[in-house]
Amino acid sequence: MKDEIYKFFADYVFKHSGISYKPGDYYRLDSRIMTLMRAFSVDTPEALHQLYVQNISKEMHTLLIDLFTNNETYFMRDVKPFKALAKGMLPALVEKMTLPTPIQIWSCACSTGQEIYSIMMATETFGSPELLSKIRIEASDLSTEALAKAQKAEYNGLEVQRGLPANLLIKYFEKNTDQELWSVKPELKSRATFSQFNLLKDKYPINKYHIVFCRNVLIYQEIENKRFILEKIHDALKPGGYLIFGAGESLIGVTLPFTQVEFEGAYVYQKKS
Repeated sequence: MKDEIYKFFADYVFKHSGISYKPGDYYRLDSRIMTLMRAFSVDTPEALHQLYVQNISKEMHTLLIDLFTNNETYFMRDVKPFKALAKGMLPALVEKMTLPTPIQIWSCACSTGQEIYSIMMATETFGSPELLSKIRIEASDLSTEALAKAQKAEYNGLEVQRGLPANLLIKYFEKNTDQELWSVKPELKSRATFSQFNLLKDKYPINKYHIVFCRNVLIYQEIENKRFILEKIHDALKPGGYLIFGAGESLIGVTLPFTQVEFEGAYVYQKKS
């Protein structure tokens, strides 16, 4: 495949999502380009390229972004942050709150939903039912396909086996025997609201969230976009609120008024009051 075709799609994805595919990563685009070719009934990458150069419809844009974003995820991915949430951050926030208002949590790149349902299960399992009743979760993602799956909250056998202990599966899921799927129980699903959100282009709220999960997102961003996203997340957090990264992510290269704190062996960042 010609480098100009790879570059066209890599540049398009970078412009609209900030996700960077360098020339050394172009091989990762092959299967995605083949899927686009099948979707739009063209026989060659060159024909697909021409189709996109001539006119990009809303459907073409949506499918490309859905395919080229990385939605790799699983339940209780690196369990430490979830224990830190239930045993450390949530109790600390509840202790400081003077009014019976809900604790606002934002999963800003929720993918297909495993993270948000892990947050809920962990809050009750490692914390208490009283804590679960106090949280409200907003879940967003760039991919409309991933969001639809997250909102539907149905997972196959392989998906529920990745990181999810059997006792949590039995407690929080219902088996759909006809389709061999597991559905998150309604009392959990009802605690989250879903919306599409572009971390580079959409308008962030100010001082709204007590906790923001931004895990395994910034590793795909170049430094300028990383700085921009983190500045906006900082503004969206309430004073004293917490930012949770994925393993291996940090504020290196970014100067913002956060303090690193530790709960249950997990390091998170707290917005200075």
